[in-house]
Amino acid sequence: MNHRKTHFVFYLLILFSCLKYNPSHAQNNRSAAKKLYQKALVSFDEQQYEKCIPLLEKSMQTDPNFIDPILTLFQINLDLKKYTAAIPLFNKALQLDAMVSFPYFIKQATAFASIGDYTKAKELILGNLNNEKMTADLKGKALNFLTICNYAIAHPSNEEISIHNLGDSINTSAPEYFPYFSMKDSVLFFMRKLNIRREDFYTSILSTTGFTKAKLLEDSINFADKKGSVSFLPDMQTLYFAADYPEQGYGRYDIYKSTKAGIHWTTAKNLGRNVNTDYWDSAPSISPDGKALYFSSNRPGGLGGIDLYVAFKNEKGGWEEAINLGPQINTSGDEQTPFIHANNNSLYFSSTGWPGYGGADFFVTHQKIDGNWTIPLNLGYPINTFDNEGSIAVASNGMDAYIASDRSDSRGGLDIYKVTLSKATRANKKFFLKGVIKDANSKKAIPAMVNLVDPADQSSFTKIEVDSNGQFIFALPYLDSVGISITSSFYEEANRTITSTSFDNDNTSNQEFYLNAIKKQFTQTFKNILFATNTATLLAGSEKELNELVSYLIAQPTATILIEGHTDNTGDANKNKILSLGRAKSIAQFLMNHKIQAQRITTIGYGDTKPIASNDTEQGRQQNRRTTFTISIPK
Repeated sequence: MNHRKTHFVFYLLILFSCLKYNPSHAQNNRSAAKKLYQKALVSFDEQQYEKCIPLLEKSMQTDPNFIDPILTLFQINLDLKKYTAAIPLFNKALQLDAMVSFPYFIKQATAFASIGDYTKAKELILGNLNNEKMTADLKGKALNFLTICNYAIAHPSNEEISIHNLGDSINTSAPEYFPYFSMKDSVLFFMRKLNIRREDFYTSILSTTGFTKAKLLEDSINFADKKGSVSFLPDMQTLYFAADYPEQGYGRYDIYKSTKAGIHWTTAKNLGRNVNTDYWDSAPSISPDGKALYFSSNRPGGLGGIDLYVAFKNEKGGWEEAINLGPQINTSGDEQTPFIHANNNSLYFSSTGWPGYGGADFFVTHQKIDGNWTIPLNLGYPINTFDNEGSIAVASNGMDAYIASDRSDSRGGLDIYKVTLSKATRANKKFFLKGVIKDANSKKAIPAMVNLVDPADQSSFTKIEVDSNGQFIFALPYLDSVGISITSSFYEEANRTITSTSFDNDNTSNQEFYLNAIKKQFTQTFKNILFATNTATLLAGSEKELNELVSYLIAQPTATILIEGHTDNTGDANKNKILSLGRAKSIAQFLMNHKIQAQRITTIGYGDTKPIASNDTEQGRQQNRRTTFTISIPK
């Protein structure tokens, strides 16, 4: 797989068109310089730059006004990522012939953007937008470049980010890419491309002194010439990878599974038609629980050229048909190299469709509580640059990542780099929502029901019951906002929306809720107070509702309570009155046993004298058998 950008053909087409445009290049007085230049072009075509560059420099010395070798050397330096050397060459060519040099202003802007100077790149583009030689195609490229510059200027280099090449133990003159770091943060796997056909898996161990010298993974999974990225389950005993096995797959690349048997890997097994197609399916990333497989595919029906897909494992252990991750993640561009983090809700990937710094950038999206994904967030500069970024793996600590990138300090093409992510783009294991619920007047803790809801439609997705200590804690996956509703007997409901900005650096949000009493005086009927038949003895199961009442009375120390007992008209009226009073006093005794002063409690037994329904039916009589209480709070 070749991630390196090659601009030679484009450069030569522009150069030759310029040569045709300006016949002065054939003047006899520069014949020596032209001969040197022609020799340089032969080496240029063969990409023998060590021979080409000295010939170009000699041609420039022979005739300093000969523009062709200047522009060619400018192009070579761009491709070799020697941007600081390329910039003055364009300026020199511009002084010699502004008309011939004009089509190259986009490439000069590329040089500035590639060293992170998007401001100068923007100035150069704006200075040339209205040039009369501007073609429609070139203007379209310039306007697109201007959009990139505006984004980069608005999102400058992040000081929290660090990046460094992993060095000679990992990187060589061959391209290295598709890094994967074990969940225990100890083993690095990656791909090395030895020639135009051969790709092999390599591995290195992280020791106290750094990574060991990478070794070829000598096993059957390296059988195929062409392979893709790897992904392991946490125990490192199951491996998923992409490969182009001759006559074994459905399409150009398919995704395979292999398991560890002793010290060797079993023969790779194709994941089948629900995952693989007749097209390109690659870059698998298995979730830590093994239930979801994320990958890239160019199959028809996507939103762009290459999209991200996910397949879920069913109860029988097979894979359901893969589904497109949709417009929350995929664009009209290319989304590739997904990596699902150890927290199982942070998904990293590369994209050419979301706003960024130039080519393919790295992004992160987090799965919310409702299953949807957050808007992808660019990992920032200098992780992302004007060039294409290849593939990424994020360590389980959520802070460190390993990327494949082609930079000025690369050993050869793509190298593996270690980066420190900014805090905003790290894989957060959990968000902790902590809270305490108190009476607004006394500031004492009270019991309540805590209900988490979706702010969009107020639908509930989880709830917990909080006891009299008033404290609660939720461990939540990534969220951008969550609604919280607090209800408690005798209190007004409290509602609040918690956003991601409410969480501190430890991913914790501490909330306090102060609930107001419903009103100064109110009456309620006990719903779950149970007595033995024809007695005033409280039965088990009554404590919950009575404990809530105790908590309320403790939180409202000035409140008084009137407890009233009622019966139906069955039996002797005098006995009914005694029974109703006895039941009211049983409740009063429970309150006093729980430190509610006797002087705050009044009891009355009404017997059957205050029915609220007809005693002619069993349903009516059941409604009449009740115990009520009235709370009064002095003003």
